[in-house]
Formats: sequence, C-alpha cells, structure tokens
Amino acid sequence: MLTTAVMAALAAAVPQAIAQQTPAAEGKLRFEAATIKLAAPDAVRNAVIPTANRMRIPSMTLTWLIYTAYGDGGFNTAMRVTGGPDWIGKTAFAVEGVAQGKATLPRQRRMLQTLLEERFALKVRVENSTGDMLTLVVDRRDGTLGPKVKTWSGACSTVMPALLFPVPRRPLQNGPSPETDEPNVAECPSGFRAGGISLDGVTMSTVAEVLSLPPGRALLGNIVADQTGLKGRYTLELDYTFPPDVTAPSLPTVVQEQWGLRIVPGRGPFRTAVVESAQVPTEN
Repeated sequence: MLTTAVMAALAAAVPQAIAQQTPAAEGKLRFEAATIKLAAPDAVRNAVIPTANRMRIPSMTLTWLIYTAYGDGGFNTAMRVTGGPDWIGKTAFAVEGVAQGKATLPRQRRMLQTLLEERFALKVRVENSTGDMLTLVVDRRDGTLGPKVKTWSGACSTVMPALLFPVPRRPLQNGPSPETDEPNVAECPSGFRAGGISLDGVTMSTVAEVLSLPPGRALLGNIVADQTGLKGRYTLELDYTFPPDVTAPSLPTVVQEQWGLRIVPGRGPFRTAVVESAQVPTEN
C-alpha cells in the first residue's frame, strides 16, 4: 500500500503531460517528444500500441515498462525484474513517445529505455544466467510437424476469436513486415482462446512463450524455451480446454499429437533486470 507521502509526491511530480524534447546524445536513442502521466483507472493494462513513429502505452507500472524497454518484444517469460522501491510494481503510468521519423519496434524500445532512465532516474543492471526449464523440440526425426501446424501464409486472418493473453504483435498490415524480423513479436492476433490456443504468423519462440503463460505453466510447472531450431513463421491451432477436465490427456501429449512438438526437461537462458534505483518522474 502506498503511503500518503508517496501518493502526494506522485500527484505533484507527475503532471498531466511531461514533454521531452532533448537532442540525442551519442549512443542513445530518444523520442522527439514524450508524455508521462498517471494512468486512468479504466485504461487497458500492459498493452503496447505501436505505429510507424509512435509508441503508446495506456497503463503500465514501471516494472512492466522495464519488461517492455529491456525485453525482446515478446512476453519475456525468461526475464525477471527485481529490486527497486515498492511503488514501481503498483502505480500505473500512461506513456506516449513520438519519434522524429519512422522507427522500428527495436528502436522504439531503445527510446523507451532512454525515457525511463531520464524521467524515472532509472538505473538497471541486467544479469544473464542459465537455469533449469522445459524445452520445446521437434518430435519427429524427419522434421515434419503435426496436423494443426502450417507455414504462415503471409497474411492475417480476417476472422479471429476473442483472445485471452493476446500475444505482442506488430500493427496489422498486408503481408510480412518489412522491418528487421523480431522472433518474439507476432505478425497477427494470437493468444489463448476459449477451448484452446490460436497462433498466426508466429515463430517457435512465441509458441514457447505462450506455453509459459499462467494457463500452460499451471499444468507444466515451469516455463518453456524454444529449442526446435525452426526459424520460419507458422499458423498453429491447439484444441484444448484450460484448465482441462480430469479425464483429458496431458498438455504435453496434446502438443505432441497436434503440433508434432515435444516438451522435455532442459536448460536455457534467464535474464534478470535488477532495479538499483528509481524515482517518481519530475517536471522538466
């Protein structure tokens, strides 16, 4: 629970809009202009809405802003954010940044890093390590996949069911993105749906991250990392009820039957972002 003093500091220190128009320093990318304010109570949480030159985040705590800025564009299920003052995981902010020209998502994330470092006085130490986790591998020796996997057509479906845990994706467009490929960013709307999972225009790294989300992790007991060696983008459907009925087959069995993939014990990389210090944003 935030103290009265911290709440008063937030109200005073976070204006309706904080403009940022600072010349770029060497080695740093900056938005040409940016605003930060306390998020509206009914704003969509943890959503990133990018366009060609703009990143809009309606409501995120500083913890989730760190995931967005220092992660790889996906769910970052093998990343942890630790440390920092108590409010960084409780107080939500609305952030919007506008680049001078077109900016790819990786460049926008680097601009967001600079914004957080300057406006929140954020200092983060990123540590890399390896640990035990589950891994996703191809089941069949000939490399063929299951009946509910096909190579992505290059275009998104015009009909999509309502999604839970929607996957981070690029703005909808016709055909593949001309930007540098980001394995953990989907091309099309994807995520958990009623009665299963629908993934469209995704790489196997996104498949592993989706299986690592709470509905899958509750059944698997750990996160999943991609070790299939497959580099393309795919369309996948998984018919399975989360949580399953007691008579239903296990999730690894269904993944093997429908996708031609196996979930096996293994080791993979973890990333930890340690927050050494952070402050409530101050007015220019």
